[in-house]
Amino acid sequence: MKKEAGTVDYFTDDLVLSQTTGKGIKLGEWDESGPEAPKFGWRDITTQVISRGVGATDPPWTAINSGPFSAFKFDVGDQIWAAVHVPHDIVPGSDVYFHAHWLRDNAQPSTAAQPVKWEFTYTYAKGFDQEAFNDSGETPVTAEDASTTSFQHMVTETSAVTIAGLTEPDGIIYMRIRRITNGATENTCGIFLLTTDVHYQTTNLATIGKAPGFYT
Repeated sequence: MKKEAGTVDYFTDDLVLSQTTGKGIKLGEWDESGPEAPKFGWRDITTQVISRGVGATDPPWTAINSGPFSAFKFDVGDQIWAAVHVPHDIVPGSDVYFHAHWLRDNAQPSTAAQPVKWEFTYTYAKGFDQEAFNDSGETPVTAEDASTTSFQHMVTETSAVTIAGLTEPDGIIYMRIRRITNGATENTCGIFLLTTDVHYQTTNLATIGKAPGFYT
């Protein structure tokens, strides 16, 4: 039997929570015996799609259909780079998920329903002179999706990515995001990437320190 949810109108003093690493605010329902498997929630780290403006693999800034909107149009092989700053409310050691927000135009070639595949090549390092970036990058991760509707907002997400050393804030995940071949018949519609994101689990708390050690 579920308990009725309570309410708190306001606090008359400070609310003090543990500063220990990995502690925070979890979400879940309650029954008579207490919380039912509460979990940390999710948030997004968003990036901006910026093209260098030079080179054969730079996506061109292109009108979407007849306008008034434009975005970077990706052919197979086109790529951009993005720096993702790790926020202070991340659950230390948790997995992250890379994803792309994209759409296709209203062209209706025979390939319109073919999947679009995205590749994320990344490198990570803690901040404050603690780690060096792997300039070769880690093993790329990919995700693909097919859109059957013109201008449909597609969110194509990778499986869980475990990043070694992602145990504190203020590190940087530096990524190359590239449209790659799906290994079969390619989608020849106009493919527009609007933004890329990283899903991460949140403690919903700040850290007690603004530099290492963040949690002490």
